[in-house]
Amino acid sequence: MFVNIPKAIQEEFTIINKNIKYPTFPDEDFQNSIKDDPNLNNYSNDNIKKTFNDFFSIFKSCKNSTQEIIGKNLHNIQEYCFDLKEKTIFYVFYFYIIERFAILIERKYNKVKLSGILNKEFFIDDMVFYCDQLSGNFPKLYKKEFNGQNEIMKISEIFSPKIERYKELLQSQNEMGFIIIRAFKFLTKYLFEPLEKELNKFKKLKIFQENNFFKAKTDEENEINLLNIIFYLNKLEYLDLVFYNSAMLDKNDICNLDETSKEWQNLERILFRIIPKNAEEIRKNILKSRENPHLGNSIISNINMDDSTTSLIISGLKNLVYYKMNDNKSIIDSKRYQITNRPENIKDFLRLFKKFKYIFGKLIPVIEFRRKIYVKKELPPIDRMYIEKLINFMKGKSLPVNSKRNTMVKNDIDIEPLPIIYRDKLTDKTIKRNYVSITILHTEKIYFKNEKKEQNLFSSFTQCLSEETLDKQIDNKFRKNTIMIVIHGGGFMGSSTFLHERYLRKWENIINVPIFGINYSLSPEYEYPEALNDVYQAYMWILKHSKTELNMNIKHIILSGDSAGGNLALGLNNLLIAIKSYEVELGKTIVLPELVLLQYPVTYINLKNISNSLLLTLYDPMLNMNNISYIYRIYVGDYEIEDEDPFLNPIKVNNFILDRMKNKIRIFLGSEDVFREDSLRLLNIFSKYNNRKNRKNYIDARGYDIIYLRHGFNGLSEDIQKISRNIILPEIEDFLNNIN
Repeated sequence: MFVNIPKAIQEEFTIINKNIKYPTFPDEDFQNSIKDDPNLNNYSNDNIKKTFNDFFSIFKSCKNSTQEIIGKNLHNIQEYCFDLKEKTIFYVFYFYIIERFAILIERKYNKVKLSGILNKEFFIDDMVFYCDQLSGNFPKLYKKEFNGQNEIMKISEIFSPKIERYKELLQSQNEMGFIIIRAFKFLTKYLFEPLEKELNKFKKLKIFQENNFFKAKTDEENEINLLNIIFYLNKLEYLDLVFYNSAMLDKNDICNLDETSKEWQNLERILFRIIPKNAEEIRKNILKSRENPHLGNSIISNINMDDSTTSLIISGLKNLVYYKMNDNKSIIDSKRYQITNRPENIKDFLRLFKKFKYIFGKLIPVIEFRRKIYVKKELPPIDRMYIEKLINFMKGKSLPVNSKRNTMVKNDIDIEPLPIIYRDKLTDKTIKRNYVSITILHTEKIYFKNEKKEQNLFSSFTQCLSEETLDKQIDNKFRKNTIMIVIHGGGFMGSSTFLHERYLRKWENIINVPIFGINYSLSPEYEYPEALNDVYQAYMWILKHSKTELNMNIKHIILSGDSAGGNLALGLNNLLIAIKSYEVELGKTIVLPELVLLQYPVTYINLKNISNSLLLTLYDPMLNMNNISYIYRIYVGDYEIEDEDPFLNPIKVNNFILDRMKNKIRIFLGSEDVFREDSLRLLNIFSKYNNRKNRKNYIDARGYDIIYLRHGFNGLSEDIQKISRNIILPEIEDFLNNIN
């Protein structure tokens, strides 16, 4: 049936390519309610009105209860959340502005008729009026709600851009994004229904006053109740994202189109849902893992990253026993950690793995050869000015330049000349910025320049090695002269190739193709495009020096990346295609990767494209919206042309690159990945290009949507890794079997 998919995948899994527009949740009740809801495939005003009214009734109930509780028990809540005086006003603001916005949506779809000038565009004009009123009356409103708050003017300044944002939306007069219907149902299920239950519990608590503080009975269950309320209130900012960005979403966006549309029919030719044989077991395990997600958070909340590894192990084991015996205490400390934890602490979490580097190294599979080298950055750097020139060139605004402009990178220090490669650890930080580190993995030992192969006693007596014989002898043999270049994920701000070796070594032991893992510069110390420059410099070094320095005759390259590494892999591929045309002489030396493998890649570093999968951040413990926003912000910084940069945002790839894209592209997704639908948007770009009458090229792209899996599945349990391997590695084998 699916003639292009490798047989090994077809034999191992059930494959479908219809009705896979939406993520697939292990929560079958919710999944079925979505599946059976006619509103999702019938965007009539009546259906929009019905879905909205169901949502709005519970929304209003939560709004009234929350304001009542916050108003009476502000100090009580303050005990559990730092800086909550400011946060509390945030909560009330979102209820207020979203309510104003929601009422106008309701009126629009109820087709309220008014006389006079507002009859034509009541929805737009009246909402703009509300925003103007809110902007002017904001301090007055909250002085009335919270008498004596000192931060009123400060908060007013914070919210002014939000109000302006709504005015921008309303004045653009866009249709509401159809995705908002699903958002209503999702928010009701995962935010407002559980919030309403917690609010009703809280109303029954007996509140007393002590030392000018309002307190509830100091019972663990009451404390959990209060923390749950704060936890759900913290998610209120998602409403701003959902209402605004869904309304701004292009009505022709693939996520807004019905599955019966022509675009979806074309996309389904290259998009396949993969159902493992043990899918039901996976679903049960995922649901079970969500029953008590608190143990890990509660243990981490008590960790001091400055402690020694030994101290961390001892305290970790001690806390594990304590929280296992005190489940309520585990929930309380976990909730506090999630509420008060700042996004910056993600980096601390990733640093935790480095603390256990020795132990981690003992747990990963054994491999014959592993070596870390440092290679010199030899080409002019890829900076923002150069990227702007490339973008202008692709638009036809400038002529190609000659690559002789500057063939060497200016060193940051006055040490000349620096060696091309450091084979051992580079400890001198003053010259480290002139190098990129690469971790090499292989099933056989790789011999570097001037390294002699070990000889047994017999061969040493029978051979007299000349230099010519030695050169031939140490020429490293590997499968079909193919290597894999891997770019690791980690939110652009953490991790390394080493932390991905748990699955990479398994890959290597099966495919027997040398793996080169690039360890790039991390944010927030280094902003975009520093990481892209590092992977570019390392890639070009491999092309230029692999024969002379590594004794490797490389003819074929597989490029792979996961998450942030998938973004860099796509960005690098686009960059190489552009430079190959832009820099005439340098372009002659560029060998493009023939196969690009992407696992749950980040294809758009912006939150403007709301999608069904992005709503999964409501219950994802790591990838919540605050964390994602922080990661994007510190990686990109202030960058004027980010939305047209195809090297930062591969989803913005242009026809210049598409016309020259000769690679095979394979994207592997989890159906519960929060970034899933940005990858679908990229696949749709490839699909639309291939269906153009005047196309100059054919892009061999394919997407695999693996049921129930979430972001980062390569780093999960062995069962999940095995599923991943049984889909990714057959694509590699198929590629290797079809090259010379």
